[in-house]
Amino acid sequence: MKAFARVVTVILALALFAAGFAGATAALDVFQPANAKVTTMVKFEVKPYPQDTTNTVAQRLQDEGLIRNALVFRLWARYKHLDRGVQAGVYLLSPSMTMNQIVNTLQSATPDEIAVTIPDGMRATQYPDYIQGLSQFDPKAFLTTAKTGVEPDGTKLWQKYWFIPQPGPNVAYALEGYLYPAGYDFFPNATTTTVVEKMLDQFGIELCPGPSSKPAQYIYDAKLCHQNAATINGTNIFDLMHAAYPDAKSDTDAIHDMLIISSLATKEVRHRKDAVGVAAMYHNRYLHDLDANRYPADVGQAFGSDPSVEYARDTDKPPTNDKWWKGLVGVSGNDVSPNNPYNTYTHGGMPPGPIASPYWDAMEAGIAPANSPYWYIYSDNCGAIYYAKDFAGFQQIQAQAANAKC
Repeated sequence: MKAFARVVTVILALALFAAGFAGATAALDVFQPANAKVTTMVKFEVKPYPQDTTNTVAQRLQDEGLIRNALVFRLWARYKHLDRGVQAGVYLLSPSMTMNQIVNTLQSATPDEIAVTIPDGMRATQYPDYIQGLSQFDPKAFLTTAKTGVEPDGTKLWQKYWFIPQPGPNVAYALEGYLYPAGYDFFPNATTTTVVEKMLDQFGIELCPGPSSKPAQYIYDAKLCHQNAATINGTNIFDLMHAAYPDAKSDTDAIHDMLIISSLATKEVRHRKDAVGVAAMYHNRYLHDLDANRYPADVGQAFGSDPSVEYARDTDKPPTNDKWWKGLVGVSGNDVSPNNPYNTYTHGGMPPGPIASPYWDAMEAGIAPANSPYWYIYSDNCGAIYYAKDFAGFQQIQAQAANAKC
């Protein structure tokens, strides 16, 4: 008996014992294609260890109809040394493939595509940490493009994408907030330009999604994007933004203002549901700054956002240990990077640009800010948000938060 046959026999015996199969015929059958008639290739993503193990991969292969039996797959994978780990990435598999073919594919040195997931609330300087496995991706070139808005070949992205404003002199990163946080699949040889443009394309798709066959159909033309915009409660998001940001002279300006408010809210909250209330509070401060007589309050001319100060500090002096967004513990925002225009304690009005990439829920909170009577917020150590209408109330919620128990 050949070695291969002996191994298969042992595995089948183990599988029969463990799973209680009715007979050898059924056991042999599990090595065959799950459905030989379905030849369509589908994308199967393997996440980095320990998110995915051989056991979780086997179970999902069975659940998605790509193999017949997860137990036998694990045993066969162990024999093939696949139990030592499957390289993270996206593989093209089919129900018409045998179990052995699927194992061999997952053992290949390079997956068909590399899965990249960018969490929300990150600043552009954090993105390269999440973009791994792309042979042609250059982190330094990425950061230069994010900072200047100009690609390595000289392409000015504000000329290619109408929704990106030409960066002003005080803007730290031209693409901050526009590199949409999401899960992406890239070919292993994807370039820096490919990565940047795919994220910008996705931002445009969120604004004005095209048909499923061509989701980016409207994103390159401002008029078409406006006409085919996403809606909130049936209302065009651009109409909502112009109502919320009356000083915006164009759709591009309205998006920029919205992203600033949404990014401030994103970095202020620990729980997504709180973005609505926090964005509404910051929007009140925006309106007060725009017209203090119409929107009176005792907040003066400062937004007073701690995350904006953290952004200013880390822009002036990037942390060498990748510990971005360190909280302002025991210090006043007035004393941290006071000369940086992103410091909303020492500079009036909103910061020059977004400070992070918000998720869609936070963007919705910025697109159509809720009516709110509050001008102050405070977050306790548990992540709960407290609201106040004036400074006296703010002092009260500070005391209340100090006694909070998680």
